[in-house]
Amino acid sequence: MQHSSRYEVNTLRRFMEQAFTACGVSEADGQIVVDNLLYAELRGIKSHGVSRFPVYLRRIQMGAVNPQPQISMEQRTPVLLKVDGDNGLGSVVMVHALNRGMELAEQLGICAVGIKGSNHCGASGYYCELAAEQGLVSIVLTDGPPATPPWGGRKAYFGTNPMAFGLPRAQKPHIIVDLATSLAARGKVIRAAAQGEKIPEGWALDREGLPTTDPQAALAGVLLPMAGAKGYALSLVVEHLAGVLVGAGFGKDVAWQYSEGNKPANVGHFIILVKADAFMEMADYHKRTEQFVEEIKKIPLAPGTKEIKLPGERSWEQQQNTEAQGIILDADLQAALQTIAQELTINLG
Repeated sequence: MQHSSRYEVNTLRRFMEQAFTACGVSEADGQIVVDNLLYAELRGIKSHGVSRFPVYLRRIQMGAVNPQPQISMEQRTPVLLKVDGDNGLGSVVMVHALNRGMELAEQLGICAVGIKGSNHCGASGYYCELAAEQGLVSIVLTDGPPATPPWGGRKAYFGTNPMAFGLPRAQKPHIIVDLATSLAARGKVIRAAAQGEKIPEGWALDREGLPTTDPQAALAGVLLPMAGAKGYALSLVVEHLAGVLVGAGFGKDVAWQYSEGNKPANVGHFIILVKADAFMEMADYHKRTEQFVEEIKKIPLAPGTKEIKLPGERSWEQQQNTEAQGIILDADLQAALQTIAQELTINLG
């Protein structure tokens, strides 16, 4: 019987990059996708980490994702960038769009990027991290296939519609907020189903609109929005900005990557980038940000709390540990990677 195993980060990196190349993805684009997957894995966001690699690869092999997209960009105004991802891998589309958006924001102080023709793009906080490294405040919104209902409904219409925000600091860790507008990311439910685990009460409803802790029933039913009607309102806004506004799919027109068939997903993204020194000198921005952080961390602690953490800080700390100790893959995921290795005649290590 196969058990969980630990792998060096670079071993998994090389394997996934080779697999993407074997499926027609350029070396540079493969590195982008793998970097995004490992960012999530190292930070403990396993729902968006290496577990997503097999389905990304399968979608390429099915003809559902274009491994060599001709990404087009149109500068509609000095600060508005329109991007068509040509059905490329989501993180590839996002990074190419983000890089051009950051150039414009650096020149003009701000840039809004609207993206259509994309796919699942992994952890949205990754893009905020890249922007923060360049001294840019960022907002990243993404729609997705139907997963949550409008408040009061029992049929899915909105995606889990993540929102991410990046607030740069002079030194790492930057402040990174990355959250789904559903009570839990669908990737966590998928992972629970794969491992035969139950999900917490309150996460989902089954097909009949009844509460369930069965992840399979949840996937067949609906996930619930965070914060009730407030989460529904936020999800609606994300769906509009990242779907309706930018010309991408929305509602039932966004395809789920785990479904059969090769229908393009047409996921949409909306990015806003602002220079951190847009309103003051960078030194002043950093000084005020560190004062802000210090004041937050000095708030008296609630009983049982040892330290106040900033959003993304625990994940950043976990990344430092995992990079040194290696990545643990459960038996099912390890078996899936071994199958890919055999099919593509490459070595998992």
